Amino acid sequence: MARYVLDTNQVVAAGSGWLEYGLPNPDPIAARRLLVHVARNAIGLYCTEIADEYLEKLLDRGSPQERAERLMTLLLGAFERVEIQTASAPHAPADPDDEIFVLCAIDGNADYLVSEDEALLELRPHYQPLVICGADEETTRLGI
Repeated sequence: MARYVLDTNQVVAAGSGWLEYGLPNPDPIAARRLLVHVARNAIGLYCTEIADEYLEKLLDRGSPQERAERLMTLLLGAFERVEIQTASAPHAPADPDDEIFVLCAIDGNADYLVSEDEALLELRPHYQPLVICGADEETTRLGI
């Protein structure tokens, strides 16, 4: 089963409204299609720092507290928690705040790190066989 780390921009792009109103069909948002796929059919990975950032950014971007907490409950129940053991990334991203996603991918033996952040995407050649990609690329590969 594939193992994924989703950058915060993926969770924020997926939003929380679908928890209240249901998933649109067809769903035009690749990040949401991927998040649902990972929760149902793959292994999502997170660490405490990532979970904290997910919630903080959801609230900062206007997601109502109750829905943000509901989404976090879903993610924490469906994803696996990773204990970060690696002190620093062998190839650190330009943005130091993004390093936690690389560390989670390393320590969680992730197959995919999905982000729209250029600081992470530019690391692609340094972390093979880990695939660092955007949501559109991954949903196209998966056919979802």
